[in-house]
Amino acid sequence: MQNEFANRQNMHLTVLKLLDSPEYQGAWKNQKPTAFTTRAAELRLLVNSLTDLIAAQQTATTGYAEAKAREEQELETLAHEIGQTLAEWHEENGSEGEAAQIDLSLSAWQRLRDTELIAKARLLHQKLTQALASDAATLADYDLTPADATLLAKELADFEAITADPAAAISRRRSLTVTLRPRFREISELLKKMDRLVLRFRKTETGAAFVNAWTASRIVRDLGASAPPAGPEPTPPSA
Repeated sequence: MQNEFANRQNMHLTVLKLLDSPEYQGAWKNQKPTAFTTRAAELRLLVNSLTDLIAAQQTATTGYAEAKAREEQELETLAHEIGQTLAEWHEENGSEGEAAQIDLSLSAWQRLRDTELIAKARLLHQKLTQALASDAATLADYDLTPADATLLAKELADFEAITADPAAAISRRRSLTVTLRPRFREISELLKKMDRLVLRFRKTETGAAFVNAWTASRIVRDLGASAPPAGPEPTPPSA
């Protein structure tokens, strides 16, 4: 979620926390102007709905990232294990050049970019398949079998699929982001109406304190060091 949205949502939650405070509820709840009470209920529904939408957006983003990281780790680990054993087999058979192409440390596998990892894993699978075709019996002594080639192919395919088609997660995230803006705008308009009404509660000491607390709660605070300006959210009228 963009910092702009996060900052605004934090303000919304601060306002709801203020409205829930027993210290001030006697000053505003069901008090004239009662339209404020009605709009406070509307605000709660809108903010809760927005919270659910934000959670869905974050799930779409983190879910894809976590799945990609998991598939990447599985491929790197398996490729390293097979590559080390196959490199040793090639060296024992006098094929140092073949061994050098697949003799990577685990950290070296992990440093490869997505496209490089896919290409190197394809090369490893190709060499393992060729070696199995030429001398499966000897490779069996190294615990390399056709099952390893099958498993490597599967892990490679899984990683290729998730890197080649992140469109589903990205598209969902974008559609949710597009949905966020009108939701924030709707809440902003409702809060403006409440800003106009809240001043009427200044007739009592507790009401005046509530108005001051309301004004403070309506400030959109920058919670991120590099967050962009929060936008045109107006400052509520001063008490």
